[in-house]
Amino acid sequence: MLLLRYRPRTIAEARQRMSEQGYPNDVIEATITQAIATDQLDDAAFARLWVRDRMWHHPLSRSAISQELRQKGIHQDLIESTLGAEYPAVREIELATELASVRSQRLGMLKPEKRRNRLVSFLSRRGFARNLVYQVVKSVEKELDRAED
Repeated sequence: MLLLRYRPRTIAEARQRMSEQGYPNDVIEATITQAIATDQLDDAAFARLWVRDRMWHHPLSRSAISQELRQKGIHQDLIESTLGAEYPAVREIELATELASVRSQRLGMLKPEKRRNRLVSFLSRRGFARNLVYQVVKSVEKELDRAED
């Protein structure tokens, strides 16, 4: 039985890497089956860890994380169930608000319009939906206005 020489993250990645190295399909499938049976490959665990890591270290929207997981070969059903459990839609609003609040404090010396544009750009680059971005920025601006009064 072939042993994996590297630590693949997903089943799709393991298949691709072994295929690129020229292994026959029966060897690839036998190796992957053994790796799954011995918990060396687990797409569900990978997806959970990926979502948690993104939420804590590089916060992104649910759709951006979903896209990253799809690119890594994770099945859509698994992505949806993982996001539902680890990153509910309500948490996305909270996370976007937290990000905007912290960023707005750093941009506090800018004129309101310039600060608003930068907040919108920042949250948009993180993958948050336009309507959510505008809702969050409006809310954060109200809080800033109250703090200034």
